Amino acid sequence: MLLRKITILFFLGLTIFSFAQCKTVENKSTTKKSKPRSNPIKIMGNHTLVSKLNGDKSMELQIKKSIKPGDPAFHFEYIVHNTGTKNIVKEGYFRGINVEWNDNTSLKLTPYIGMEQKPISDNPENAFLSNTKTKIMIIKLN
Repeated sequence: MLLRKITILFFLGLTIFSFAQCKTVENKSTTKKSKPRSNPIKIMGNHTLVSKLNGDKSMELQIKKSIKPGDPAFHFEYIVHNTGTKNIVKEGYFRGINVEWNDNTSLKLTPYIGMEQKPISDNPENAFLSNTKTKIMIIKLN
């Protein structure tokens, strides 16, 4: 009788364990159609090349993101050009965290915010003067 109960409990536990391991499988053809195509990213050594279109796809932002040894911030070289005429609208260099589209006609540059340091002065008003380096920059293209 005891052996029978142990056998039943063993198979019951095995059944519950096997059902817990089951996973649902999505149809891969539907997931490929529903996901938007990601931006092409190319990695070459310490450089990453990214291409992003704006919302109405009239301009393309090409970013070369570099990592320099000993510098915690990224170094970006960016070029914006018109997709129809291929004319360069804006190009530049930026050291920070990110370069991305703000809207259809402007870029958002996010600066690197380093470690908090001890204020130079005991006057608290002097500490607020250094906050200009931490603001996000918006560059209008038109």
